[in-house]
Amino acid sequence: MGMLMLKHIFFRSFVTSSGATQAAFLFLLIPCCLPQDFTAPPLIPSVSFLWGWNVPTERCATMFNVQLDLSLFSITGSPLKSATGQAITLFYADRLGYYPHIIENTGASVHGGIPQLGSLEKHLEKAKADIAHYIPTQGLGLAVIDWEGWRPLWARNWRPKDIYRTLSIELVQKERNQLNATEAAKRAKVDFENAGKCFMLTTLKLGKSLRPNYLWGYYLFPDCYNHHNRDPNYNGSCPQIEYKRNEELSWLWNESTALFPSVYLTSKLESSPNASLFVRNRVQEAIRISRVPGATRPLPIFVYTRPVFTDLDLKYLSEGDLVNTIGETVSLGVSGMIIWGSLNLSQNVQACTELDSYMKNKLNPYLINVTLAAKMCNQVLCREKGVCARKNWNSSDYLHLNPGSFTIQLENSGNYTVSGEPTLEDLQKFSEKFYCLCYANVNCKERVDMTKIRTVKALAH
Repeated sequence: MGMLMLKHIFFRSFVTSSGATQAAFLFLLIPCCLPQDFTAPPLIPSVSFLWGWNVPTERCATMFNVQLDLSLFSITGSPLKSATGQAITLFYADRLGYYPHIIENTGASVHGGIPQLGSLEKHLEKAKADIAHYIPTQGLGLAVIDWEGWRPLWARNWRPKDIYRTLSIELVQKERNQLNATEAAKRAKVDFENAGKCFMLTTLKLGKSLRPNYLWGYYLFPDCYNHHNRDPNYNGSCPQIEYKRNEELSWLWNESTALFPSVYLTSKLESSPNASLFVRNRVQEAIRISRVPGATRPLPIFVYTRPVFTDLDLKYLSEGDLVNTIGETVSLGVSGMIIWGSLNLSQNVQACTELDSYMKNKLNPYLINVTLAAKMCNQVLCREKGVCARKNWNSSDYLHLNPGSFTIQLENSGNYTVSGEPTLEDLQKFSEKFYCLCYANVNCKERVDMTKIRTVKALAH
């Protein structure tokens, strides 16, 4: 049995130079024809699945002398306002131009409140300066705009966001007092959606023009609105009307260069089978929307997740919860995941110590597990020219290492030891349960011929 001493392994090719443990297998599987599906090529060529860390944990080292090991993550970025030059730049409402919105708990209007009353010219002028400040160089990265005040579709601004509809109608009635209530509401809908669309599109265009090497998109877009998990017949699917509404946002998908959906869990979904259904359908909807710009040029998808529950922000996810979030997402074949967290995770030495322990003993071993399994599958089925995805997206098939073939252990040195080799049965399972999503614009064969001897090489970095 082979043994690999690994510090961190995710960002190397699964095929290594001489000295790597090798295992040759005779594949006796029936060749299968792959569907004509494509996925976006990776942001970093050698990283088929990108892990991002978007948590303000620099405080753990600088204030509490707790050194978190973040080397599993290809890109990192602190969401603190003072942080600049980050590979993940999160633009909150107060960090990108003059975003018109209403403060929910006070009702105060900021920069006009509703988009119709915002100054687009002043917004873009300020946004240009903000982009230069927060992204001072032309390197690679992710630019995530987090505008959650209002939603660009009128119908989605339900309580408490219906204040945007109310104020929009009042504005129309003030300017056109001859209109009756029905006419004013219709006019307000058009005005609101046009103004909101203009703010969102021009901001994207500006960002792309100034920092073209960053991938730009909006956090929580697309959304699925499948939160009705108390329904006894809950299957995770998005309400039918929300599929249609997402299609109405084709203008947004065509201008975005990445999608950033979210799969945050509440404690109601702790250790619940509904959690996997919730996550699975949200990610699958993002995959569907990613193909709106064109089936052969899909948008990359980076799914936001949290290590804790949204309503219990110091309670960490169990391994089962990690399977329901991270495991689901990796098995569907997206481009990567971004782990986000609040200041609560680094507010004092105890919080930092608990986070460090959680990462070492639960989170990092699971990330190693799914990433190695995905890399192995990508090599076998895709020849590293694509990524593995479930044949049946609505199944419970996961890209996991077989515990009978592999063990992952944390050594005293801080390194992880991965021991084992894949068996023929392990690789057969990949072929039976997964298929290859080829990278767009890459010469990737549609048929996988597994009747020849193949060599699978394990990592030795």
